[in-house]
Amino acid sequence: MDGLQLRDIVGSTLYVTIDPSRRLSGTLVALDAQANLLLDDVTELCGDSRRALGLVSVPFDTIADVQVSSKLLDQRVQYRQRFLRDVV
Repeated sequence: MDGLQLRDIVGSTLYVTIDPSRRLSGTLVALDAQANLLLDDVTELCGDSRRALGLVSVPFDTIADVQVSSKLLDQRVQYRQRFLRDVV
């Protein structure tokens, strides 16, 4: 991720897989030292059903996979590079 850390994507939409049949999508609000995620505006996809959950804490040990759009990552990398260039 070219120097990006998880804190650099706070405010971004994450797609979290809990197990093959259960996925969450929501906005990353915070994370703690144990890498537990706090997501807002969460939608749960479980099989063919979908439901809105609101604010959800996702324990690290339940997370199988986390994804974020490559377009967003590219934008964050470019922002970070511009910021570091302007500061130095």
